[in-house]
Amino acid sequence: MQQVDETWNGRQLEVGVGQRFELALPENPTTGFRWALESKGEPVLVLLGDAFAPSAGTPGAGGIHRWEFEASRAGSADLRLTYRRPWGQAGEAARTFALLVVVAG
Repeated sequence: MQQVDETWNGRQLEVGVGQRFELALPENPTTGFRWALESKGEPVLVLLGDAFAPSAGTPGAGGIHRWEFEASRAGSADLRLTYRRPWGQAGEAARTFALLVVVAG
C-alpha cells in the first residue's frame, strides 16, 4: 500500500483502480487541534477508515492520524484537509494539506 505523509502536500499521486493508499499526518488533539477532511475525493476515492495513534512516551505529545483510501474509479480527486480547533473561526486553519489523486483505469 502506498504511504503518503505531509511531504506530499501540494503534490500529485497516481494510482490504479482498486489500489489503496494511506495518508498519515501528525496531530496533537490535546492542544485542541485536529485534522478535518474538507474534501474526501468522492466519488473517485472511497474512505475506508481513519484512526489516531498516540505516540509512545510523554502524555500529550501527540501522534499520527491515518486515513485509508481506495481508488474506486478512474478520474481525478482532490483531497483537502485543514488542521484547526473545532471552536475556531472558519478560515482559521493552522495548517492545510492538499493532494491531487489521479486514478488510471
